[in-house]
Amino acid sequence: MEKGKDLEINQIIKYLNGELSEEETALFNTWLKEKENRELFKQYAVTDHYVQLGKNDFDKDKAFSNFIQKKNNTRGFISRLGQYTKYAAAIVGIAFCTTFFTDKTELKLEDITTEISLELSDGSVSMIKVEDTFKEIKDENGMTVSVQKGSKLTYQQQNELEEVIINTLRVPKGRKLQIELSDGTIVHINAGSTLTFPSSFIAGTTRKVSLEGEAYFKVAKNPEDAFIVATNGINTEVFGTEFNVSSYANDSFSEVVLIEGSVGVFKDKERFDQHTDKRLSPNQKARISSVGKKIKISQVDVSQYIAWIDNILLFKNESFENIMKKLERSYDVEITINNETIKKEKFTGQFDTESIENVLNTFRSNTLFSYEIKENQIIINP
Repeated sequence: MEKGKDLEINQIIKYLNGELSEEETALFNTWLKEKENRELFKQYAVTDHYVQLGKNDFDKDKAFSNFIQKKNNTRGFISRLGQYTKYAAAIVGIAFCTTFFTDKTELKLEDITTEISLELSDGSVSMIKVEDTFKEIKDENGMTVSVQKGSKLTYQQQNELEEVIINTLRVPKGRKLQIELSDGTIVHINAGSTLTFPSSFIAGTTRKVSLEGEAYFKVAKNPEDAFIVATNGINTEVFGTEFNVSSYANDSFSEVVLIEGSVGVFKDKERFDQHTDKRLSPNQKARISSVGKKIKISQVDVSQYIAWIDNILLFKNESFENIMKKLERSYDVEITINNETIKKEKFTGQFDTESIENVLNTFRSNTLFSYEIKENQIIINP
């Protein structure tokens, strides 16, 4: 991207208003990798004056002047948008939802809901603490099932197995975990999600996992054995690729975003049919609502769908209500919105690792509301 403060600010404004070309967007994303550039971005994007919600009379000179007047020291940035941004970069991952479980050991409810847990096929449950540098997870017979190193869980292929043995990994709100399946597939599991999978895939059979919540998949290539991710709303058959799938129980939709490679999306059956089902290309999203049940394909900027992997909360032209759902999962809180007006307002912004108070205060710099925090309960009032 061209150097010079005026040029940089002009590019920021164009980016937030969705006016950059795909090539310009790629350069802009590269520019944002430098810390000082991200800080500059945050300074000016914190205000909503560059675009008035729902208006088309955008004045760049006036917007720049307003940026200067309203810049502040907030770490995160946020803005209200009335236009959709254009789409550019490409990546693949999958996102899915949460479930609950019981086990034969005496575990307190608060332990189950606040710690990552792995339920083995024999019903035993191990709690996964990312602070542990090394831990072998064994079944009731003393056999090692997987190995944990910090925030990563690794499974090894067991060629002697003749039947599928299912494990269930539950990642509660406020947590994330990476898992390497027995075939080498890497899965990043987002907060409030459950992944059900075989401890070892069996050669010559379909590699199938189930997901509730959100996860990003980088699937190991195996042209002989298909890889399928099943959710409540949409199924994805993978042809060696990376993609993101989201299918949370409290969302009104399920979606798959393709980063690279190729996937087929379908519902209400076991396998993808190239004659009747839809195949995605990179930078495309498949979305199905809980009401319509029809899969819709659209072009997207995939960056906002996979930023969570790097502990970044990124949203573009997204409703306040949906953003609050993401905050609930990321910070393990419950948010009640007693302000109907703000629920549908659209915002664009980005937050790194910072407190929930800082995030909410940044929102308050753009729109009027008050909030109160009582333990893990947050109430938003007019």
